[in-house]
Amino acid sequence: MKRGVKIVVLGALASAGFIVSVIPGRAQTCTVNWTNVYQRIDGFGASSAWRSTWTTNQANMFFSTNNVGTNICIGLSLIRNHITSASSTSASAIPTTSETNIMVMAQARGARVWSAPWTPASGFKSNNGQDGGSYRGSGNNITNLNYASQLANYVASMQSSGINLYAISVQNEPDANVTSYEACVWTNTQIRDFTTNLYNALVAKGVSSTKIIIPESQNWSANTTLYTTALGNPTAAADVSIIANHDYVANNVVGDTTIPAALSTSGKALWETEVSQIGGNYDGSIANAMYWAGRIHLFLTAAQVNAWHYWWLISQNGDNEGLTDTSGNPAKRMYVLGQWSRFVRPNFYRIDATNTGTALISAYNYTNSGNFAIVAVNTNTSTAINQTFNLSNFPTVSSVTPWITSATMSLSNQTPVAVSGSSFTYTLPAMSVVTFVGPGSTNPPNPPLTLAPIVNQTINAGVTMVITNAATDTSQPAQTLTFSLLSGPTNATLTQINITNAVFAWRPLVSQADTTNLVAVKVTENGAPNLSATNSFTVTVNPITNPVVGSVTVLGGQVNLMVSGPQGPDYTLLTTTNLMTGSWQVLYTTNSPVTPLTLVDTNPADPARFYRIQLGP
Repeated sequence: MKRGVKIVVLGALASAGFIVSVIPGRAQTCTVNWTNVYQRIDGFGASSAWRSTWTTNQANMFFSTNNVGTNICIGLSLIRNHITSASSTSASAIPTTSETNIMVMAQARGARVWSAPWTPASGFKSNNGQDGGSYRGSGNNITNLNYASQLANYVASMQSSGINLYAISVQNEPDANVTSYEACVWTNTQIRDFTTNLYNALVAKGVSSTKIIIPESQNWSANTTLYTTALGNPTAAADVSIIANHDYVANNVVGDTTIPAALSTSGKALWETEVSQIGGNYDGSIANAMYWAGRIHLFLTAAQVNAWHYWWLISQNGDNEGLTDTSGNPAKRMYVLGQWSRFVRPNFYRIDATNTGTALISAYNYTNSGNFAIVAVNTNTSTAINQTFNLSNFPTVSSVTPWITSATMSLSNQTPVAVSGSSFTYTLPAMSVVTFVGPGSTNPPNPPLTLAPIVNQTINAGVTMVITNAATDTSQPAQTLTFSLLSGPTNATLTQINITNAVFAWRPLVSQADTTNLVAVKVTENGAPNLSATNSFTVTVNPITNPVVGSVTVLGGQVNLMVSGPQGPDYTLLTTTNLMTGSWQVLYTTNSPVTPLTLVDTNPADPARFYRIQLGP
């Protein structure tokens, strides 16, 4: 979104949206069906763009799923950060970010980290500047190839810092034609072409598990061709994992009830990745928060998004762009978001919740467990709702625990409510969000442990292979991960380099040429239950060819042998004065030289010498 730009909001910011009236005596009954399943939930988040440091308390407040000390924690599971463009157009240049410290702290608390560029390097743009301008890339031209390489360099650089990027966006708001802040305009065909270039660059860097996001339009559904063109191309479509847009609809004036469209994404995940109110005065009230409760509910139920993000975590302007004010003091909207994010964890699924009353109700479960969360929003300004919940096809449930955010409470847990005959009733306070969590759901189940896939490899004998195996584990508290090599060549090694990564290294022997070798890596955590993940790939070693001596010259008392042969092995020069078995002597070895090369005998003192070239190791 925009940094440092102010837009005046037209309309009153004091009134709440989704205002309804309750008909006295009307039954308020919601049936929640465990087996009627909708979309997977990837998470909830916001951005740390342009910040460089946090306190531990701030990291806990945003990303911990349990209260820490006096902090009321909202358990966000996604963080979006800003990529600083490289200073040149070289393919080897590496974009950076000021947010590494923040990203590490968020990841350590279980959040998935993903990044977005606001602009490519200036030399890739029509105006040769950071603010505004259009992207120059197309097809497989040098701009596309070099910029794709730069973003892949960034992902690899983050991984070496211990940050496993879950996803990377191609461009923040490619349809924002502005010149007042970092921005770049892209066309739909440019996004299509670049997607494939970026995927190939990620593969080349060994970081292809990082998902690609397009297009991050500034409007939710106004410019769908920015992504449908890519999805209409089989090659580009295969490289895209997430369709994402922002939601700057009518500048989100409180009172707006626009229903977001359920975008067609050809089976790709659908994320809302930025929204806020820009301009006006800061409003951290419950009235403002209830507007956002209605928007989150609609995006999850009408648009059926897999993830929802606010704009900033901590506002850098004195309006409503952050979940907090500029000093990090929480707005009520932060706690309202926490009514979902703390309890509806990644890999939960939304399930059917059909209500006869006026409360906005959605429900979620965790497959193959008894964990669930039901989120009920009462937007009435003064009237409580006596709400009954019928649990259909649920596992046995004896009680649920309500958590409430209202004018007087912030993510406050209440006395458990008994469930009798698969039903319970609860009074939803006026202007409140109440989340009912099933037994064990207060601390979400141990989430899956995954290893990023590794594509099959082909190399020459003598070439050293180094592959990083990256694990993702969003458990809270963080678990200890242990890597092991289940299968691999006898001279291969696996070395754990940090809490989530282990490096597989192997230099095939010449005797291992023309073989295919299975490599299997396992990672295990110490959680409950004790989970593990296994990844396997093959490494094919090409057949080896014999070296060839192209010419032999004697110059200045030295013998020079011009040798060509395969790249990778060591080249050892042996000599003898006769051809008797066992008489060969090693002169020296050149380790994995660039071929062709010249091997030199600097002291050929004998009347006659014979030479042999041997490949190794």
